[in-house]
This record gives sequence, structure tokens and C-alpha cells, in this order.
Amino acid sequence: MQGLIFFISFMFENRSNKHLTTKTNIKYKQKETAKRIFKNIPMTKMNSLFPAERQQQILEILRDKLTIRGSSLSGLLNVSEMTIRRDLDALERQGVVERTHGGAVFRQERLIGNFHYNHSTRENPMEKRRIAACASKMIEPNDMVYIGEGYTAAQIIRHVDPHIHFTIFSNNLGVTAEMENKSAELIMLPGTYDPVTNALAGPLTMEMIRQVNATKVFLGADGLSLSLGLTTPSLEIAVIERSMIQYTRGKVIVMADHSKFGLVAEMSVAPLKHIDVLITNRKIPEDFQKSLDLVGVQVVIA
Repeated sequence: MQGLIFFISFMFENRSNKHLTTKTNIKYKQKETAKRIFKNIPMTKMNSLFPAERQQQILEILRDKLTIRGSSLSGLLNVSEMTIRRDLDALERQGVVERTHGGAVFRQERLIGNFHYNHSTRENPMEKRRIAACASKMIEPNDMVYIGEGYTAAQIIRHVDPHIHFTIFSNNLGVTAEMENKSAELIMLPGTYDPVTNALAGPLTMEMIRQVNATKVFLGADGLSLSLGLTTPSLEIAVIERSMIQYTRGKVIVMADHSKFGLVAEMSVAPLKHIDVLITNRKIPEDFQKSLDLVGVQVVIA
């Protein structure tokens, strides 16, 4: 009996020590993060910052981490969670963060006209190709797929199994360069050529889309935000991609590398709840992931 009591006591102490060690590690990591981000501000002065100064520090943290929980901010800044909630509410009103369940996500504003197809081929090309290769595995024999604008979307065809027969409907001229030795059939959606997006757009494009009920649609992302969903700087592309989603009877698949999270372009394409699968190149921050789970978005890491 004494041996049993000793064993239970030992196990309780061991679990307690592990719990304390975990809490200690978390606090240590918070302090190290704070030291790195606030290297010019003594930690003893963090709780005496004015609200505007503290909110600026919160933005610095979110730029570094993209998303964070309120409890973590409370520990980093040495203030109460109530104070953090007030700060996050103020920052959300300014349009620089988006509130999540228990925390916030950094929101970046995209400059008008910042997108150009040729520029996108040079931004994170390896990540985009890896995402496209992952997306290509979702294409099945006899599929009829829409492929939207952008470099990542065009790269899907480069990686698709050359022996699979399926049909592509696309206004993305980048797709044409990837069709060599493929069994797929490509039908270009008609329209007026735009050299900025390297895509065709206009009334003829819309008319053709209305005649096709695709099995899947693959869309690149210029911006992806919790509150505004999928966005693009082009009004014409936004209208076309909304129609592609509307006339797809299967999955809506969006591809976005890590740089697109929190980014907001001028035109809305679709809210997050209209997306079935999101393919990205990094693990999504916990709070962002929870919000995607709530609206039923499956996340695939390429």
C-alpha cells in the first residue's frame, strides 16, 4: 500500500514538473520574442507605454508573426488581456488588423495596380511551383476544369500527368506555354487581351463561362484575408473568377503562397466560405487555421 501511495505521489509530482516546465518554456519563448522585437525598449518600461505606442508594438509583432493570440500579447507586453482586447479593437477600427477567435491577424493593404503577371513569375517562384504541383494531383481523368489568371495557376499544367485526358477552360495565356506533350484539351475563353494580367477578359469571356459546368476550378490568390476572403486588383478578373466559381459543380481550389495571407486587393472574388480547398506552402498560423476550419476550408500544405 505504501508503495502504491509512493508511486501515485511520484506520478503527480512528475506531471506537475512537466506542466511547470512547459509553462516555463512558453514564458521563456515569449521573453525571447519580446527581446528580439523590442530590442530598443527595456522590458521594465513595456507596461508604461502609451496606448498608441503599445499598439505600434503590437503591429510590429503581427508583422513578424502574422497572427498571435491575445494571451500571448499580454505576456509579451506585460499588460492585462483586457488592455490587449481594447488595443486590438482600436487597431481593427483602423483597418490594420483582423480579429480572430482570441487574437488577431495582420492585415496588409495592397497598392492599386501593384499586380503584374511578369512580376509574379519572379516572386517566390519555387513556392508557387510546389503549390501548383500539389494542385495538379487533384486533376482526375475526364475532368473539365477552369483555370484562372496568374502564374501559379498556369504552372498546374506543367506538373500534371501528361497521360491524363481532361479538358481545360481558361482565359490565362500562361497556360498555352505549358501544353506541350499533354493529353489534355485546352479551350481558351475568348476576350480582349490584357498584358498586365496576361489574360483574356470581357463580355465574350463571360458568355463562354455561362455555357460550361466545370468539375473543378483552380484559382490563384492576389490577396487572402479572413474578413474579405479572396481578392484581386482587377475588376474584370474578379467578375470572371466569380463566374467560374458559380459555374463549377465541384471543388473550388485556391492556391496562395505565404506572402498572400492578410493581403487585401481592391476587388472581391469570393468569401472564404465559398472556397473548398486552400493549397499553400507553409503551415497556417493557428488562429487563421481555426477561422478556416469554421467555414469548412480544407488546408493542404504543398
